[in-house]
Amino acid sequence: MNTELKEISQNKYQSMTIGITPPMANAWFSQTLPAFYQRFPNIRTKILEITTSKAETLLASHQLDFFIGKTIHQTNVKTIPLQTISLSLVIPKTAGIYQSNQFWRPFTPTILTGMTGEPVIRAVGEARFQELVDHYFADKGIQTIPLIEVDNSRFALSLTLQGLGSIVLATAMLVRLATEPAKYPINAFKLPTSELSLDFSIAYLPSHVLAKPIAYLVEQACQTFNPAIDF
Repeated sequence: MNTELKEISQNKYQSMTIGITPPMANAWFSQTLPAFYQRFPNIRTKILEITTSKAETLLASHQLDFFIGKTIHQTNVKTIPLQTISLSLVIPKTAGIYQSNQFWRPFTPTILTGMTGEPVIRAVGEARFQELVDHYFADKGIQTIPLIEVDNSRFALSLTLQGLGSIVLATAMLVRLATEPAKYPINAFKLPTSELSLDFSIAYLPSHVLAKPIAYLVEQACQTFNPAIDF
């Protein structure tokens, strides 16, 4: 304790708390932190994998310094857009509109109409994203059956592959599956970004003390961050 108090009094170490939408901490921070610590060896970091709704709460109470995830709108928070994510509707082989031997299918308004009465899997762990999806179907007058609720989109996709319900997720999550379409009995429809998409941004609290570390993370995120890993 005496050592830590001495370091604080001498301003030898500074602390910052960083948040990111799960499960992307390993994919991005494992690449970014080595170079970060070469520049800022005395910064003590706490990295949290948290939902956007949780990040909003922590930013508002000044318990979070930097966040990467879905765009946050708060008056005291600075935001920098990173990317607009394309989304896709994925239906299982048990869906009434499913067609065999077709992984990608063109999206048409009749596809949405065919979703009426179909079971869906909701990724409630990321509330802001699920709200977007729910409002999209509601605005189109489509009434689906919320059959299963899970924590994240990756788990939801695994259940869709088992035929348990349809989902909406990032189009990039389907790239690997699309290389072996015969192995995966699903149909995927790329939704028009004008109708439904997801905006990823950097959000941070202005800080004189942490200005340089935050500026470095902002620069690296703008250059290298790929939010389509998952959400």
